Amino acid sequence: MKIIRIWRVVSISVCVGMLLTLTGCWDRREINDVAFVLASAIDKEDDSFRVSVLIPLPGNMGSMGGGGGSGGQKPFAIKTETGKTVREAVSKLQFRLPRHLFFGHRRVIIIGEDLARTEGVKTVIDALTRTPENRLTAFIAITKGKAVDVLNADTRLERFSAESMRELLQSEASVRISVKDIISKIIAIGEDAFFPYVEKVRTNIKGSEAEDVLIEGFALTNSGKMTGVAKGSTAIGLRLLNQQFRKYDETISDQGNYLTLAINEAKVSIKPIIQNGNLSFRIHSKVKVSVNEDRNLNRNYDDYEQRKQIEQLVTKRVVEDIKLALDSMQHANCDAVGFGLHVYRAYPQIWTKQYRNEWDTIFPKIKFEVSATANLYRFGMTSENLGRKDQ
Repeated sequence: MKIIRIWRVVSISVCVGMLLTLTGCWDRREINDVAFVLASAIDKEDDSFRVSVLIPLPGNMGSMGGGGGSGGQKPFAIKTETGKTVREAVSKLQFRLPRHLFFGHRRVIIIGEDLARTEGVKTVIDALTRTPENRLTAFIAITKGKAVDVLNADTRLERFSAESMRELLQSEASVRISVKDIISKIIAIGEDAFFPYVEKVRTNIKGSEAEDVLIEGFALTNSGKMTGVAKGSTAIGLRLLNQQFRKYDETISDQGNYLTLAINEAKVSIKPIIQNGNLSFRIHSKVKVSVNEDRNLNRNYDDYEQRKQIEQLVTKRVVEDIKLALDSMQHANCDAVGFGLHVYRAYPQIWTKQYRNEWDTIFPKIKFEVSATANLYRFGMTSENLGRKDQ
């Protein structure tokens, strides 16, 4: 009996001790005490950083779609503050708000062009990676002008500019680039980062004035600082050289008749060549093409020679676009494709001894040999009218 009593006392003591360690949700935070940040804008202001955040306001959302809210009020608020560092600006911003800023749901980070050119993006990336709740899958872009202006864009199709930018940055209008992608490029050997380059534009139709966010191309960087912009055909060439290819449309002229073609697939081969101590690259691109529209209604797609002519036009355009991208990257001294990484993989010892420390000087002078092939595999359902053909 004495042993049983001792056992009971010990068991009760252990249970009580375990209960004392269960302190409950001591660090809980009610949802009404949290300000969810959907997007951030970071600008340079004198020798400081200006950090702006977009916070949704559930009470102003109402039940209507688009960008409106109940009573015509915006369904979001933009708060901004400055600091000598990004983190100081966020801390000062937190002191002004009655709710706790939560960045775990942030979808988009916009960096102003002035900051990207002068200070560079490394400081911003460093601040992002030191806070555990920051999502490395958030999309990141550089904007023409002030980033806070883009954050405050009055987009009508979505409630928040953050949602509009997120959909745009993951669409076929651009290449998906997240914070994680930028980090991997910054720390990689022989490779520089590039960002989507966005701009706020206005629609001035009377009675339907609105603001939209447009992807103009890509911002090129060297050692984390913006050094140039690739737009138009140059941006298309960069997309062709990128391993994460996204399909796009291309309009070409065939003796005054215009065709709109869809470049549905593209595979690029990049081969570094060292001959007589000189480094060059051989680039070959294979694309698969379909016809979206042809203004030449008399074209006969059953004729092999006419199909071959279209493939030759596409091949010529692909080569031209890639050469424009290469010239732009060399002018900006931005190895956005990772040519240095290709050299390292093919000739690791030569790269380490001859090229690694001098790559910024060598890359702008490298020669490229560019070729391409096109395969027109789909050209639509319309051809000569079957009724007329029978007649």
